[in-house]
Order: sequence, then C-alpha cells, then structure tokens
Amino acid sequence: MNRKNCLYIIVFSLFSSVAFSQISTNSPYSRFGLGSLNSSIPSEQTALGGSSVSYFNSNSINFNNPATYSSFQPKSFLFSTAIKSSSHNFSTVDQSQNETNTSFSHLAIGFPINNYVSVSSGLLPYSSVGYNLDYDTLYPDLENAVSISSSGNGGLSEYFFGTAIKLHNTLSVGINASYLFGGLTNNKTANFNNQEIFNVSSVDRKNITGLSYEAGFLFNKEINEDKYVAVGASFQNNSELDVKQSILSTTYDLNSTSIIIKDTFQIDTIFGNIVIPNKISVGLSYSTKRLLLVMNYSSQDWSDYQFLANGVSLNEDNLKNSICYSGGLQFTPKYNAHNKYWKKINYRLGGRYNQTYLSLRNNQLTEKSLTFGVGLPIKRTNTYYNLSVELGDKGTTEENLIKEQFIRVAFGVTFKGIWFVKRKYD
Repeated sequence: MNRKNCLYIIVFSLFSSVAFSQISTNSPYSRFGLGSLNSSIPSEQTALGGSSVSYFNSNSINFNNPATYSSFQPKSFLFSTAIKSSSHNFSTVDQSQNETNTSFSHLAIGFPINNYVSVSSGLLPYSSVGYNLDYDTLYPDLENAVSISSSGNGGLSEYFFGTAIKLHNTLSVGINASYLFGGLTNNKTANFNNQEIFNVSSVDRKNITGLSYEAGFLFNKEINEDKYVAVGASFQNNSELDVKQSILSTTYDLNSTSIIIKDTFQIDTIFGNIVIPNKISVGLSYSTKRLLLVMNYSSQDWSDYQFLANGVSLNEDNLKNSICYSGGLQFTPKYNAHNKYWKKINYRLGGRYNQTYLSLRNNQLTEKSLTFGVGLPIKRTNTYYNLSVELGDKGTTEENLIKEQFIRVAFGVTFKGIWFVKRKYD
C-alpha cells in the first residue's frame, strides 16, 4: 500500500469520524423502539437494493454475511469506509417540512490469515434517534391549550469482529461477534400556558450495552464456463442487552429570559434488559464476467422485542415483525478494457420493499425505494470508489400520520493493498 493510499485512508477516516458524531436522522419515527435502524450496507450493495447476503467480491467487505470474508485474495488487505447524506421531506395532510443530514456509514478492515481463514473487523451505526415535535393539545378543565414539546437524540453503535472458514472451494461458513453500545435520550415538556400551574419536564435516558452474534454460510458453484450461482444465508440470535434507564422529572416556570426549575418530583434509576429478536436473511445470486443478479429476503420477529426490569415488561411500543425484499442488477461492459475507461465501470440498479417494525394507528408502515449507482476502479491502483443513490418513501398521511420521502446518497472508498510480502529489492 503506497503513501498516497495511506494518506487517503487517514483523511477519509478522520472525515468519517466527524460524520459519525453527527445526528444521522431527523425522522419523527425514530421515537419508537430503538430508533431508526441503520442498514449499514456498503454503498456498492446499497445500489443493488441492499441485497447483500449472497454478494461476495474480493474487492469488497460484506459484513452482513461473515462467510463472504473467504473471498479475500491471498496476502491482500482491505480498508473500507463511506459517508452518506440524505434529504427528507416530511408531510401531513396540510403541512410539510424538509430536513437534511450527513453521517458515517461504516469503517471496516479485512484480510486473510491463510488459504482457509479470513477475518474482518469494524465499526457500524446500529440505530439512531433524532426528532423534534411540537404540538398543542386540549385537556378537560383547562382554559388554554397545553403546548407539548417532544425531542430525542442518540443511537446505538456496533463494533464487530468476524471470521470465515473456507471448508471447500464452493462452501464457506463464518461468524460475527458484535458489541452494541450507546444511549437513547427522550425529552418531553408540557407548558400549560397558565401562571398558576407549574410546567412539567421529563428526561428519559437509556444506556445500552451487550453482545450479539451472527452466523452465515455461502455456497458458490460454477454451473457453466464462467457462470456461477451462489446461495447465502445468515442468522442473528436473540440478543439480551443490559440497560440502565435514568428518569428525571421536574416542574419549571418560564420568565422572559430563562427556565426556572421549581421542584424535582421524580428521580428513578432502573436496571433491566432489552431483548433484540432473532433475524434471518437468505440470498441468491447469478454472475458472469459482465453480469451480476442478486436477490435478498430478510425477516426479524420484532413482536418478541422486550424491555424487562425485575421480570416486568416495560414495553411502550407495539412493534411488529419486519420483512424486507430486495434485488439488483450490476452490468460491466468490459471488465478488462484498456483504452475505454467507461467500459470498466460497474453500473448498478436495484429496488427494495421493507415492511418496517412500526405499527401506528392500525397501519404497519412500509418503506419502498429505487436504487442505482456506479463502481469506479481507479487506474493503476487497487482503489475503488462506489457511489449509490436511493429514492424512496416511508409511511402515509392517512390517520393523521406522517409521510417521509427521501433521497439518500452514499459515497464509499475501498483501498486494497498487498501486505505481509517481503521486499525483493531495496
């Protein structure tokens, strides 16, 4: 790996770290469950509709199926990172609002240990919370409407370490061990617009840590000359995470310049567990030197999600089982073209339909999107740039709900070096 590529890695890592610290969502739907779940799929797979379970490539790290690490070439070292930016339009029957944000996508490395064992490790965002809602409501016996303000921030991150074992030229298995950590904060205030009644403020923070495991396999078979079919699957176990919940509730008064705290009427610290349900994903792909077709299905039993304290369920959200279908196409006009760069570019197109875990007012929310992008190999280097664009919507305006329309853009870089090789010349 030359000095120029090392400089790229350092600069992109610093930029990704800054982006990672930013609020990665502005969705009011992040109020529920663990927030908005991040797919954490590299941009080359995002452009294929997010189909990742059976996707494998020696120039890419697919941390959504650890068995794919076996595709790393001998003595290679891969570094992958990306940033993503999104623009959202939130609308009701009579109102709309636009929001934008930029955030970190992933930071990962991967390399083979020998001809049979490969490893990968990295940092991913798991979920994110970011919303700010203001509305007025009426209560009996009160002359004025009560002004309610509800906001939230935070999220969970995931550090993973995984390994793959090649059992045969056609079969590999792998496992990821992940450490989840982070905090979710929800704030709520009620302003009674009455000097004789103290206003109320509540801060609810959950600090969450715990381990999760995911196993996968990949079967790849040549069915004809340079024509391959691959089948992949991954399974994530039920994960029990430790939770420390802190609740602080106060009364306050307002003057022209500041908030005056009057009294604290609740300070609670609750220790418990959150159970994240198991998840299963299966995928199928067909590939030639010029063409790649991928399909993916995944489901997760979010109705089994629990927040337990002293054996008592504290669930506030009615979550449903989620299902996701996706598929994509990649076309490379001529992968070994020497004089026409555009023929070496990977052109990608895909789509996704996701039945989310949110069910509000008898509506289980769905998310639909169309994806496309390109993969750009850099001449005379082993560096690859990947750009993806996703256009879609989520939710509905029925039953006074909010519809979210979005454009998500991701830009990723993969640096591939040759390590552990002794110099023959000084």
